[in-house]
Amino acid sequence: MANTMTNILQIVGTDEVQDKMDDLFESAGGYADTTQFVNTFYGTEFEGGVKFDWLYDNVGAKWIYVENAIDRGNWNISSANYTPKEFWIHLYKLAVKIDPNVEIEVQYHDEGYEPVGGFVVKKDHEGNPAWSEEEDYQMEDPTADMDWEDEDYDDLQMQFMEDVDDAMEHCMNYAHDTVWSGKGQPIEI
Repeated sequence: MANTMTNILQIVGTDEVQDKMDDLFESAGGYADTTQFVNTFYGTEFEGGVKFDWLYDNVGAKWIYVENAIDRGNWNISSANYTPKEFWIHLYKLAVKIDPNVEIEVQYHDEGYEPVGGFVVKKDHEGNPAWSEEEDYQMEDPTADMDWEDEDYDDLQMQFMEDVDDAMEHCMNYAHDTVWSGKGQPIEI
């Protein structure tokens, strides 16, 4: 298992919810600043670090931080080993207070592309909030044993990255469908 999980977050909602969530992310610190991230989103006052058991219980990973902004309501978040499910659910609970129809979409992969996945938090067809996740462990990088100057390396790498994007999108769409059908994991608001 790789150490770093890349999580591409999209907040789907009104301008107001995107702006408010963007303000939180902009205040959440930067590279490797888990303490500031947690204090910003959870209203805590940790100093000098956050205990791993608290992080696993409340965030879902032993560290988390903002890698960079991508676009309005769209962020690159790094976490340790897993996508931070508990944080995505917590973020939804913050956002749904502003926009009752907000959706949290996450596409993710670890350094070795095992897994790639999609995570969604939204309301089902009856208006009940729930989450779902789908993962794919079948991605194999065809350039893993190649040197970057090898013939066909660039083409193979480009095709592989397109395949990774397609797999993450497929997983996210599956998670969307699972929640919408009423088969997602319910959450309490």
